[in-house]
Amino acid sequence: MNTSKNHDNIDEIYKKIWDCLKLGIKESESDYHTFSLATSDEKLSYNRTVVLRDYDIEKHTIIFHTNNLSNKIKQIRINRNVSALFYSKDDKIQIRFTGHASINNQDEYCDERWNKMHDQSKKCYYQNIKPGAYVDHPRLVKTEKTDLLSKDFSIITININSIDWLFLSSSGHIRAEYLRSNKFAGKWIAP
Repeated sequence: MNTSKNHDNIDEIYKKIWDCLKLGIKESESDYHTFSLATSDEKLSYNRTVVLRDYDIEKHTIIFHTNNLSNKIKQIRINRNVSALFYSKDDKIQIRFTGHASINNQDEYCDERWNKMHDQSKKCYYQNIKPGAYVDHPRLVKTEKTDLLSKDFSIITININSIDWLFLSSSGHIRAEYLRSNKFAGKWIAP
């Protein structure tokens, strides 16, 4: 995103938000390639970094992959409300999405995406020890290469309810909000 212009055009900012996600998918070095995902259960909130795998501007969704045995899956089953936070140090832009997460596992959609993945990515889902389990040594965790769809491969889709965009500047921050309930029409808000 070019931080030097169009920060006074709320519709242009909205388009640029989706351009940032497009860049994040295409370029692994982009600040928008990974994001911080926040989930919660009945007691605590949890935060971790995940890799952006896809998005749909028409459906207003963000997609990432995860291991079906991970704690984030358990937390999403308890509470579907999640938050995704992107931050670009170079652009000085923070984009926060909130929404409801849905889980796909062992279905045609998973099979389709699995067949498009690189072998290295597939190996992550054939781990001999469940993510989050205590181990005596990290080298005890092994993976294997296979083309078969892993039962542990899941796709999480975040159905976006709100987008909060913030540009940080020493000459004054600028902030905008886009809500599903308002058909994602932008509104300026105080930073």
